[in-house]
Amino acid sequence: MNVEVKKLTGDEVEPFIELIHLFRDVLETDMVTKAQPEHLCRLLARSDFIVFVARFANQVIGGLTAYILPQYHSEKPVVYLYDIAVGTTYQGQGVGTKLLTQLMKYCRNLGMEELFVQADREDSQAIDFYRATGGTAIQVIQFTYLLNE
Repeated sequence: MNVEVKKLTGDEVEPFIELIHLFRDVLETDMVTKAQPEHLCRLLARSDFIVFVARFANQVIGGLTAYILPQYHSEKPVVYLYDIAVGTTYQGQGVGTKLLTQLMKYCRNLGMEELFVQADREDSQAIDFYRATGGTAIQVIQFTYLLNE
């Protein structure tokens, strides 16, 4: 299977929208983007926001989003992998690994210090994926504050 992995730029909103729909379906969330294409365009143009998509037969079959975070204790930023998903038909065929590998290569070339990602304790598929791709697990508890209630 010849899968193309590509970093999106500011004018590539349509594949980004396809990826957002894929996230909703694969991650089984009721996430619906309320953002207008103009906002997504501005987001894609930001130097601290990264989107990679995997395409096969002119269709987005997977992708990821990540944020570059500056640090105060080091001049090298870190990268937070926010979402990664592969369409269910294409899972288990190396697409996710290819996406993660491309992200790590991109970040290394820019001099990033570290990449981190969170996985829900119940999401054994994600945990197995991150372990299989060389990730080191650490135990943390995340707290969320909803600001618009």
